[in-house]
Formats: sequence, C-alpha cells, structure tokens
Amino acid sequence: MPAILDWRHTADVSDTPRRCVLCGKPALVISPRGKPVHKTCAEAWHARRGGEAR
Repeated sequence: MPAILDWRHTADVSDTPRRCVLCGKPALVISPRGKPVHKTCAEAWHARRGGEAR
C-alpha cells in the first residue's frame, strides 16, 4: 500500500516557484519544515524509506 502523507498542514503555497528539494523542478508547495517540495516527490521518498515517520 502506498504511503499517504497528511498535506493539510503544509506551511504555505508560494506565489513564486522554488526548486523542489527532491527533484529540483519548480514547486509551489512549502512543507511544514519550510522546504519547497512536490506532493508526489515527498510521497515517493517516504515510500522508498519504508514509510518511516520523520
């Protein structure tokens, strides 16, 4: 079963795209830790790590 992350607590949505910390492409979503990231990139990263909570 794929990892499901709770995206209701994203810190912000930026008007200016910043580089995703995982793939390097422009992203508008800012994670709760203040990092720009795509939802699909974060969920794939989470799944590769075995769904560990961090």
